Amino acid sequence: MRYRPGLFNSASSAGTLLGVAQAGLGLPLAVYAWYQTVHNARSEAVLLVVGLALLFTGALTVLFRSRIRVPLRHVVLAWIGAGALLCQAATGGQAITYTFAWTPSLLALVAFAVIPAAQSLAYPLIFIPLSLITLALHPGTSPADVAMSSLLMLATGIGLTWFARSALMAETDELTGINNFVGFAQVLNAAVRDIPPTVPLSLVRLDINEFALVNRREGLEGGDAAMVAFVAGISAELPAGATVARMEGDAFAILLPAFTAAQTQTWLAQVQTMVAGFSAGIASREGGESDSEFFGRAGKALFEAQRVGRGKVITHGGYYASPAAVRDGLTNGEFFLLFQPVIHLSTGATAGAEALVRWQHPTRGLVPPAEFIPLCEASGSMQVLGRWVVRESIEAAADWARRDRSDGQQLSISINASARELASAGYGDYVLDECATVGFPPSLVRIEVTETDFGTDAAAVRDNIRVLRDAGVLISMDDFGTGHSSLSRLTEIDLDVIKIDRSFVGAIDDTTDSPVADLTIKMAAALGLDVIAEGVETKAQARWLLDRGCPYVQGYLYSRPVPSDEFVARFVEEALTSRS
Repeated sequence: MRYRPGLFNSASSAGTLLGVAQAGLGLPLAVYAWYQTVHNARSEAVLLVVGLALLFTGALTVLFRSRIRVPLRHVVLAWIGAGALLCQAATGGQAITYTFAWTPSLLALVAFAVIPAAQSLAYPLIFIPLSLITLALHPGTSPADVAMSSLLMLATGIGLTWFARSALMAETDELTGINNFVGFAQVLNAAVRDIPPTVPLSLVRLDINEFALVNRREGLEGGDAAMVAFVAGISAELPAGATVARMEGDAFAILLPAFTAAQTQTWLAQVQTMVAGFSAGIASREGGESDSEFFGRAGKALFEAQRVGRGKVITHGGYYASPAAVRDGLTNGEFFLLFQPVIHLSTGATAGAEALVRWQHPTRGLVPPAEFIPLCEASGSMQVLGRWVVRESIEAAADWARRDRSDGQQLSISINASARELASAGYGDYVLDECATVGFPPSLVRIEVTETDFGTDAAAVRDNIRVLRDAGVLISMDDFGTGHSSLSRLTEIDLDVIKIDRSFVGAIDDTTDSPVADLTIKMAAALGLDVIAEGVETKAQARWLLDRGCPYVQGYLYSRPVPSDEFVARFVEEALTSRS
């Protein structure tokens, strides 16, 4: 096994080595002091106290070795060095004085093994000169012996420093100055091993788009300059504690402790506006997987992103969102629905609700939908989860309807569906069967599909939409305005409702309009489509939408998504009262 920086980098092995080092110094020191006191009648109280203290702290270090992280390693190393200097100054000038003078050299070797190379350089640079000064000032040493020891110790220090610097250079990319593959592998290994499973850990692998063209167009020097600029841009945006490394060529890796996959996606979206274009793959650490498996999953996500198209960011599905895991989660009650009311803007009455799924994972806590929905899509478990959402949503809406004894309009239910769900055989029939089972009118069901998913030109998607619309189910285009639908495209789609994306509503205030929202409302009216504006948070936004004829809204101004019982208490009873 090659002696290298961080050879004993795990907390347990580093703690064991440091504990043994303290005991290895403390035991002979205590024995020597005791022997001198008993047999030679010469008190060596300082040596005895330091020796016993080293034995005690060494035992503690071994006992709590799993907790000896890098900051504590520095404390232990400094204590060993300080103890050696104290003993060197306290001895009576015998040969043991020179023995202690050599301790900093051994200390530097230990430091090199338990902490990163860049940090280990400090120990020979600090403790060897201090030891030489202590030796030179000691009254019991001769100038010749001091000179000889100084030459030998300086040579040792230079050798150790060169050794550490060489190892550091082996971990560093020469062009950019950041970690290379070797350095990143050590960082990743330590993170996977030492960061608790309850703390999120995300890994990004990315490639710069079309960098070969930059080299051909600008030459090698221009390409190098572009590479350095890219790294500077990425480094400027790095969160605290994150590590970026150049794997090879135009390939990079970024490790983000305390970041979920969703947070990493948001961060990358921001970075993509600041630096040259790149494609990226994201993986979140799974319990029990090795660093190489973790790294490989991020690589698979990058490959998929490059296959889909330049500039794409793909999150690997992981294992916690597998079909089996989702089925277990449904069985164990980990998934639940929240409901956000849809409000009739002109009357203020509740018209219905959108069902929103949440996941209370047993080890990850409450997982954001923006994180687990893409993972379920990627792993193929969305169909299992989606059908559960359909059943639970329709059953909840049927319960609301049974409470309504009036002859007025019943509350509708909006259910999100992905292109993958709509492309599954029998999806439309499944929705209708659930309606029939609980006696809920299909005309009160809205199936919401994102604008991007409407671009899926699969026969199964068209067939399911036809089956649903023939039975009276309404089809809604969600997040309208974020995709690339044209007016001619809208006239070709079997569509009943348009939902204006919150990004266009959020820009509205007393002084600012939203041309996209205004145009969408007018266009929908011309096409005979209903409109729901989502993300309404202020009264100014509601007034603006009302003035322009928007019929329905939803957003935090009216309510956050709430559990079914709270929705019943606040909005179903309110709806009954308003219709009485």
